[in-house]
Amino acid sequence: MGWKVRPHRRALAAVLGLAALGAAGCYLPHFGVWLFAPRHPTKTVKAEYVLAAERLVVVPYAGTETLFNYSMAPLEVSAEIVNRIVANLHGRVKTLINPVTVVQWQESNVEWPNMSLVDIGKAFQADTVLYVELGRYTMLEDGSANLYRGHIQARIQVVKTEAERNPVYEASVEVLFPPDNPVGVTGTSEAIVIRATNAAFAAEVVGKFHDRQVSAEGGKP
Repeated sequence: MGWKVRPHRRALAAVLGLAALGAAGCYLPHFGVWLFAPRHPTKTVKAEYVLAAERLVVVPYAGTETLFNYSMAPLEVSAEIVNRIVANLHGRVKTLINPVTVVQWQESNVEWPNMSLVDIGKAFQADTVLYVELGRYTMLEDGSANLYRGHIQARIQVVKTEAERNPVYEASVEVLFPPDNPVGVTGTSEAIVIRATNAAFAAEVVGKFHDRQVSAEGGKP
């Protein structure tokens, strides 16, 4: 199943993202401020790779420990990335495979990690694969059981199914959320931290593929 990327779909993706935040509970005001407020002064960072595709599939991977603690992480992360692609890569990605379809396919093909990314792309009739390997995925501050702080480390690769050499692009991505200080478990919920961390991570991933404004001090865009 694929989604054609159209303007109304971009608006729907944005609405769904905000609705999901609300569904998780009354999120802390500073989370919303951090995600959406502008930062000054800013500078322009050019895209590291100009991602374009006729049909793109986002393929998430998580290890056993991550899946044991956060079984929905692959689906939730890839859904956030898809939303960001729809919102920011206007006209450059024509069709996106539904993240639910991808995860269902992975669950039905348990040997999929042994397949090449080119073959996975061809299984979805996709010309482009965005592979997201979650190396670390946790919502607790290191060494603490009562402080929330999302931490995602991942490796991403872009593969073109017809390219002579792959990957055509690869990078490491790491985010901490909140970026400055952890939050006590009595001050919010894990669901809210997960959603906000996934959104921050998706922004960093898709930010590799388009020009963007970032803080001149090196902070969040």
